[in-house]
Amino acid sequence: MSDASVKKTMTSNTRNTTAAIALIDGEHYPQVIADTLAWLEEDGRYRLVALVFLGGTEKVSSLDRFEYRGLPLYAGGDMIGNLRRALDSHPADVVLDLSDEPVLGYRERFRLISETLAKGVSYRGADFFFQAPALPFLCDKVSIGVWGTGKRVGKTSLAAHVARRLAVRGLRLCIVTMGRGGPREPELLGAPPEITDEYLRGRVRQGGHAASDHFEDAMMADVVAIGCRRCGGGMAGVPFYSNVPEGALLACERHSDVVLFEGSGAANPPVGVDAVALVASAAQPEEYLLGYLGPYRLLRSDLLVVTMCEDFLVSSEKLRKLIDGVHAINPEVKVVKTIFRPRPLGDLSGRRVFLASTAPPGALEVKAEHLETVFGARVVASSPNLADRDRLAADLDGARDAEVLVTELKAAGVDTVSVYAEKNDKELVYLENVPVALDGDLEEEIDGLEALARRRRERR
Repeated sequence: MSDASVKKTMTSNTRNTTAAIALIDGEHYPQVIADTLAWLEEDGRYRLVALVFLGGTEKVSSLDRFEYRGLPLYAGGDMIGNLRRALDSHPADVVLDLSDEPVLGYRERFRLISETLAKGVSYRGADFFFQAPALPFLCDKVSIGVWGTGKRVGKTSLAAHVARRLAVRGLRLCIVTMGRGGPREPELLGAPPEITDEYLRGRVRQGGHAASDHFEDAMMADVVAIGCRRCGGGMAGVPFYSNVPEGALLACERHSDVVLFEGSGAANPPVGVDAVALVASAAQPEEYLLGYLGPYRLLRSDLLVVTMCEDFLVSSEKLRKLIDGVHAINPEVKVVKTIFRPRPLGDLSGRRVFLASTAPPGALEVKAEHLETVFGARVVASSPNLADRDRLAADLDGARDAEVLVTELKAAGVDTVSVYAEKNDKELVYLENVPVALDGDLEEEIDGLEALARRRRERR
């Protein structure tokens, strides 16, 4: 570049407000890269603070040729390490991706995006933009996020388990949930014992969705719960719309020591938290956790609870590869492998039972066997179609010989199973799925997560 061009670029830098790190490679001629960097700065859009070399050798003989305005150039290691060092050393608003095939393929690009978003920095490419999720701390209490990698991975069951564990230690808990059927205004359930089957059926008669997560948390964990809603979910887990911020402010007014912010499907509450427990199912495709923006969630997490590690659902080899992949992305995350076992909220001993669940047939058989061997139930019929109302209604024909209908508090548990029980003069018992660790100590890890969150809260 000419001296005049350099002067023009440097002058415009004083007006720039968007600090940027540029990703470059050796498949572009150095002069093309230099001219592009100057173009980015000259109109005042960006103020470049560092360059990251991703690799490639076809059009570069020496990294010295990438010298640009004296900016630090991070090279010499793998692309992830180079980017991490740049992000840790230079406050930036955005990472600008000036690379392409063959240096960056789809997998590599998503990995870089995940690393960048996990640092709270946005990522821009030629025809795409990933905005770093805005996660403001709206509550001054110790806060823990319980996030998931998808629907039906056991997130609500873990949230209730975490709440019970911390309550045993004398801590006061409040859970804030968000769901696709949540209330228009955040709803406070301040007296959990009042969340009865009759109360839930009344909500259905009023036209409401009575199986939202805050009802399940209040009933199963016996803690204060605040229900919120959300619509849509982005690739980094941000809802398109949510009233969780209002719910967070309501939680701040409670006399609680810890607030749990529970996600919905793969969407995360749009608020800041001090620590994160991520829930993933071993039965999911592994790329849901290790690919796309799964690494973003892993990098934000302190504890990973892998659920559904039943040998009939996942092979030991797949599970081993999954855990190895997790630690390759985030070596610091704690991992606990678990299975779910049912805990009925009523007496089933010697009674004929119809079991309704969202579990697949194989897992449903395990649940039925557990209810029989541990709780003395006689399971006469069952249905895995709790999330399919038409099929569930047909399956309920098998409930005629049952004395008790047992159901999870989700999907059609209230509006179909409970209503059927009332109309046919049968007792209803709700069922909780309790996570049971296969290795490690889940309760110890929960205690450690709370302690970590408390330390981080003190540094806020």
